[in-house]
Amino acid sequence: MEMFDKNRDGRLELNHLARYCDREERCDWLRASSQEDRRRDFEKIFTHYDVSQTGALEGPEVDGFVKDMMELVKPSLSGGGDLERFRKTLLAHCDINKDGKIQKNELALCLGLKLC
Repeated sequence: MEMFDKNRDGRLELNHLARYCDREERCDWLRASSQEDRRRDFEKIFTHYDVSQTGALEGPEVDGFVKDMMELVKPSLSGGGDLERFRKTLLAHCDINKDGKIQKNELALCLGLKLC
């Protein structure tokens, strides 16, 4: 979390992640200019990872999200250990109700985005 949370406010914000995406086309959603654009792009990204269409990322869906985000920062991940540590960090910060899943509203809140 520390590698993303540059202002140390305990929140993972889109602009914190965007710093690592300068050359990555898949990160355009992080740099959207308006709140409306950011909401729209967030919906697309969340839908991409929410393969089961439950409105929550769980199990392999969380793993896929974590893997893709971490590869932006640390392309040479050292296998499952790093991914598991990053996964636990994401769940600790974003899984507000501690059910082992990250609901859409939890991820939005964690990223500093208002959905409505």
